[in-house]
Amino acid sequence: MSKTTLKSIPVSEGQIIDLKIDSMAYDNAAIGRYKDFVVMVDRGAPGDVLKVSITTVRPNYARAKILEIVESNADYRIDAPCKLFKVCGGCQWQHLPYEKQLEQKQLLLKNFFSKLNLCDDVIKPIIEASQPWNYRNKVQYPVRTIEDTGRLKAGYFEWHSNDLINIKHCHIQNALFDKVVDTIRELAPKYKITAYNGKNKTGWLRHICVRRGIFTGEALLTFVAINDHLSSSQKFVSEVMSMHPELVGVCFNINTNTTNVIYGPKTKVIKGKGYIFEKINDLKLKISATSFFQVNTLQAMKLLEIINNYACLKGSETILDAYCGGGLISLSLAKYAKKIIGIEEVKQSIEDAQYSVKENAIHNVHFINGKVENKIQEVLEKDKPEIIVLDPPRIGCNKQVLETVLNSGVGKIIYVSCNPSTLARDLGILTNNENNAPFTIKSIQLIDMFPHSYHVECVVLLER
Repeated sequence: MSKTTLKSIPVSEGQIIDLKIDSMAYDNAAIGRYKDFVVMVDRGAPGDVLKVSITTVRPNYARAKILEIVESNADYRIDAPCKLFKVCGGCQWQHLPYEKQLEQKQLLLKNFFSKLNLCDDVIKPIIEASQPWNYRNKVQYPVRTIEDTGRLKAGYFEWHSNDLINIKHCHIQNALFDKVVDTIRELAPKYKITAYNGKNKTGWLRHICVRRGIFTGEALLTFVAINDHLSSSQKFVSEVMSMHPELVGVCFNINTNTTNVIYGPKTKVIKGKGYIFEKINDLKLKISATSFFQVNTLQAMKLLEIINNYACLKGSETILDAYCGGGLISLSLAKYAKKIIGIEEVKQSIEDAQYSVKENAIHNVHFINGKVENKIQEVLEKDKPEIIVLDPPRIGCNKQVLETVLNSGVGKIIYVSCNPSTLARDLGILTNNENNAPFTIKSIQLIDMFPHSYHVECVVLLER
């Protein structure tokens, strides 16, 4: 379609139209077309015939809300198990049967990679989750204080809103988290715990965070607050831990920033340990309060299997694991490689990784604390790795990192990504290089790490 002008946009805010939904978007929404103009509808499903109200108009698309479901396709629309689904922004696709979620994710990824001109067999069928419910091993709830009662609200924000949904039961996270959070709600008035209000600078608590080792059963509770000055803090955390013996520790993380970043730079252990252990295959891994770890443990094990198959190690290889986090990938590949070097910016994650190295008596893995773009050239020159694993945050790789890799002698890249948009961008750079031999995409394996949401994990094998 040619570039849309304001005069050619066929809808306006507040207009009510009839619309048929064709597919899902990489978003909370589904996609329909009105007079060949894209309209994105929150909580729509393929096959829906809807009466919608236009809420937002942009040059290339509009957004709308459902007024009436005139007709629906039973193959694509079901009743969501969660009673809060229509308002909560925690997950977006519960109204689709799970097999249709997988279908739509496969279609979305093909669209994202369409400009790369890949052969049909490069993108592999998505690997489904063996446990699509209660899979999240971590929860991070923002909080608010209910003025009338002094009780805490804790949950996710409403989609496109700052209104907090008070969640008593979440279908996608470990069942223990509901119980722990509810205990905190009950005890908050007793210990005069109030939510921090950024506008008037009052209150104390910002987030309640709980994470659990699925195979060890250990759980860790972290309160993100503006300081560690909570009266009777020992009594409070002791009471919480006595009610939930799975908790091995309680921490206060101090965050005085005004950004939307959850954790601050300082974490204080109030009682017990400031970390949990998790077991993945034959590895024992340390995971601290603020360290990164895949939220779906069972799917993370499948992810490691894919990476190992792509690496195809013979025992003589040196591997660079860039953006290594707590070292999960490095440690899982260690027994198959000669040497592995991991680089990670977050100091706590590096400390966890180094602890896990000692815990598992691994001697061929070395971790470096620093930004990948500042450390990668030195590692490439000194250690000359044959394989690089890239597992960046959602924003993708720093462009300098990609250029450094292109100019190196590395022959194989394994790129792990949870954001197909930035992944497609980075793959475009790696496969289109005028100065040196570019990489070729050999395989893209999709894996459903995040059932009932639009997010999807990809593992890409690239070779020169």
